[in-house]
Amino acid sequence: MKLSTKSRYALEGLFYMAIVTLDRAASIKEIAAETQISPAYLEQIFFKLKQFGIIRTVRGARGGFLFEKPLSEITVGQIIRAVEGSLVPVKCVESLSACTSKVRGTCISRQVWVDLSDAIARVADSLTLEQLRNEWLAEQRGGQAL
Repeated sequence: MKLSTKSRYALEGLFYMAIVTLDRAASIKEIAAETQISPAYLEQIFFKLKQFGIIRTVRGARGGFLFEKPLSEITVGQIIRAVEGSLVPVKCVESLSACTSKVRGTCISRQVWVDLSDAIARVADSLTLEQLRNEWLAEQRGGQAL
């Protein structure tokens, strides 16, 4: 499975918001400038994150994006699914009928993909933006816990 840059940029943009602008709306222009991500590309990504309920927009002169829910409720898995659609490495994991193999009824390798998919989801779904933020802040303070 290869994730696109959308996942990485979504996480970088949201991480910037979690660290720098948690208490105020952040504009695409600001996030793009600070993360060195194209504003147009970031806007496409943030539109998907908004559709998924991770962020919301605020209109006005000081408008931009805010988190829709607490950082403790936003997982890396949710972010990836919002922009990629899925975490599965091959289509047959979600639906056996998607398998085009001539031996699909006796496919031995499918269980490998199911197990890998489960492991990826378990890790991605266990990491929250709050955890990542707290770990980063602790590192910046010389390893002191929050």
